[in-house]
Amino acid sequence: MKNKTRRQCWILCGVMLVFCALLCLLPDPYLNVTSAFPRARVRVESADNSMLDAVGITYNGVQTCAVTVLDGPYAGLRTVSCNYLNSALDKDKLFQAGDTAWAMLQERESGVTVTLIDHYRMDTELAMLAVLALALIGFGGVVGSGAMVSLAASTVMIWKLLIPLLLREISPIAAAFVTVVLLTVIIDLLVAGFTRRCAVAVLGALAGTLVTCSAAWLLTLTLKLDGGDLPYVVPLLAQSAMGVNTRELYIGMMFLANSGALMDLSMDISASMEEIRVHKPDVSRGALIRSGLSVGRSVLGTMTTTLMLAYSGNYLSMLMYFVGQGTPVTDILNLKYVASQLLNTLVGSFGLVAAAPLTAAIASALAGRARNDAVSATGE
Repeated sequence: MKNKTRRQCWILCGVMLVFCALLCLLPDPYLNVTSAFPRARVRVESADNSMLDAVGITYNGVQTCAVTVLDGPYAGLRTVSCNYLNSALDKDKLFQAGDTAWAMLQERESGVTVTLIDHYRMDTELAMLAVLALALIGFGGVVGSGAMVSLAASTVMIWKLLIPLLLREISPIAAAFVTVVLLTVIIDLLVAGFTRRCAVAVLGALAGTLVTCSAAWLLTLTLKLDGGDLPYVVPLLAQSAMGVNTRELYIGMMFLANSGALMDLSMDISASMEEIRVHKPDVSRGALIRSGLSVGRSVLGTMTTTLMLAYSGNYLSMLMYFVGQGTPVTDILNLKYVASQLLNTLVGSFGLVAAAPLTAAIASALAGRARNDAVSATGE
C-alpha cells in the first residue's frame, strides 16, 4: 500500500473512532424505569432446585439461589434471589454454585432485591473481540485496523441510528438503504482510502444493492410474504402499537443482511482489476473487463454457496424437525418461514450476479478514463 493511501486510512480510522464515540454519547430515548436500576455481577454461592419440575429437557418452577454481589454500590451484599423457569428452552437459564451471573439490583423497603438476568458472558465476549482485533491488526496492518474500525462503526450505526429510526416508524426500506449506503462508503474508505479502487467497489456494491432491493420488494409481493415470521415480531408490534410495517421491515432486513457479501465481491473485483492495471498499464479495456469478469465468476461461485450455507446453517434445526417427522419437501417449500429464508438466499444471489459484471464494467470505464486523462496530460 502506498504511503499516501496508508496515511489516508489512518486518518479515516481516527475520524471514524471519534464519530463512533460521539454516536455513543447520544441519549437513549427508550430507557425505562427498569433500565435505571443498577446492574452488577453476582456470584452464585448455592442453588436449590427442589422446587423445579422437569418437563422433558426443560424445567418449570423456581430455583432459589444464594448470591453475593461482586461489584457496584452493593458489593459484598449476600442475599437470596429467585430464578423463575417456564419450560422455555430459549429463554430459561439454570444456575449452579460457582457461576457468575449478571443481575439487576433494586432497593426496596424490605432490602435489596436481586433479579438474575442471565449468566455473565461479557468478559469472554470482550476477550474474543480483543483476540480478533489483535489478529486483524497484526496480519492486516492499516487495512486490518480499518476493518476493525469498520466493524465498530457498523455496530454503532445500526444500534444508535438505524434501530432508533425504525422505532420512530421511519420507512424500514428507506432507513435500511441509507444505512447500507453509509456503511458501504465508510467501510470501503477505511479499507482502500480515497482511491479508484474504493470508488469502483462502492459503485459496484451499491449497484448490486439496488438490484437486491428491487428483487426483494418484487419477490416478497409475488410470494405473498408479510414478515410475520420475523423473530420477536409479535411483541414488537404490541410494543409499537402496530406501527411497524413488517413487510417493509423484512425487505429492509433482507438487503441489509446481504450488503456485506456485495461489499466483499465488489472489493475483490475492484482490487484484482486495479492490480492488473498497475502491473500492466497498457492492458486494453476489453482485456481488463474480461479479467474482472473472470475474477467475478470465480468469487461468485463460492459467495452464492456461502449465502446458502449461512442461512441453512442458521435454520438447520428447523430442517431436521421437518425431515424427522416426514414432512414432504413440497410442503416444506410452501411454508412461510421456509420461503422467507429461501428468498433471503436467492435475493442475495441475484445481487451478487448483478454486482459482478457491473463492478467489472465500472472499473474498466474508470481505468479507461484515467488512461485517457494521462495521455492528454502527456500530449500537453
